[in-house]
Amino acid sequence: MEINAAEIQWYLENVTFPATKMRIVNLARDNHAPDGVMDLLKGLPDQEYSSPEEVMRTAGVKQ
Repeated sequence: MEINAAEIQWYLENVTFPATKMRIVNLARDNHAPDGVMDLLKGLPDQEYSSPEEVMRTAGVKQ
């Protein structure tokens, strides 16, 4: 199943950027993100992200 940008943004709606990978993953889990989204976010490099667009670009999700 391909994950799209809108789906990721839905699960990141409560994230205040900049945010660390850990914060992004934890808030997505709190927002009940499905396994596919969680796997994608857990696979991100451990760094600080400045925006949802940066998260999606780094994850290789088409916007």
